[in-house]
Amino acid sequence: MKDKILAVCTVDEAYAKRLQDALSERDAFPFSVFIYTKSENLGNSEKISLYLADETFYEGLKNAGKALILLKSRENGPEAERYIWKYQSAEDIRKQLLDYYSELADTGASGNGKKHSTKVIGIFSPVAKSIQTSFSLLMGQFLAKRSKVLYLNLEPFSGLSKLMSDCNNRDLTDLVYYLDGNEDRLVYKLESMVGNVNGLDYVSPAFSFLDLGQISEDNWIRLIDTLRKMGTYDHIILDLSEMVQGLLNVLRKCDLIYTIADREGFALARLEQYDELLHALEYDDLKERTRKYNLPVFKKLPSSLEELPYSDLAGYVKNVVADCGELIL
Repeated sequence: MKDKILAVCTVDEAYAKRLQDALSERDAFPFSVFIYTKSENLGNSEKISLYLADETFYEGLKNAGKALILLKSRENGPEAERYIWKYQSAEDIRKQLLDYYSELADTGASGNGKKHSTKVIGIFSPVAKSIQTSFSLLMGQFLAKRSKVLYLNLEPFSGLSKLMSDCNNRDLTDLVYYLDGNEDRLVYKLESMVGNVNGLDYVSPAFSFLDLGQISEDNWIRLIDTLRKMGTYDHIILDLSEMVQGLLNVLRKCDLIYTIADREGFALARLEQYDELLHALEYDDLKERTRKYNLPVFKKLPSSLEELPYSDLAGYVKNVVADCGELIL
């Protein structure tokens, strides 16, 4: 049993059981879910980490400092109180519960499942190509078939918010600025923010390139180190761009780097300039962990995330993952 308890307190037992089943399906959800339909059965409240209570129960629990109201309607929510709308997806409820719990002072040690030995994969190319995003997403999805993977896009204009239907109003910049030295809280904050596409977890990319450019090198390094220490994921994929402050030092944090190359037009000259810059700045060690790929010309690139796994590019990336399997698995 998980070491934290979520008490769902409501007279609507059928609803509570459906919610219990839905929340318990997620391995990363850190709570065991208990249902209480009568207040006298609550027992020892010290063992309960969080309450989700309808108005019948809430008055007796609000002073505990760890309770949210379960409301039937979005309208007329009580001011200055935290509440969750009852009739929404279990996934949205899960995220709101974790977001609230991340703000509590007594989150305690992380109970978010087993620790993973995390490898960081960086994908960066000085050759400007939108195909890098598709390449990165496909690599993440193939790896996610056998391991737990987080994808972070650090491009100024990824376009992903237009393609991912469940992108919320918080993005990667919020996660970075939430870093406060409390690793346990970050576990819950991250889990409250992640979406999922074809088995791959992701955090919504920065909406504004201006905000992205304001994040310091120290904060990027701190985020990577913290995520690796947390051990929530087997792999973290960083889809990188020159907008990232301290890009070369961020690349140094990667166990493996993929660079999309090209032999047409100015591409070769740009790649040569990049290699020369690495040498001039004494970053030759990055070349040793970099794998360059000259992508073939694809007749048609997918225009949606649904088409991506069935594209010619998907077959190519699958072979790339297989070729480097001993390095990244």
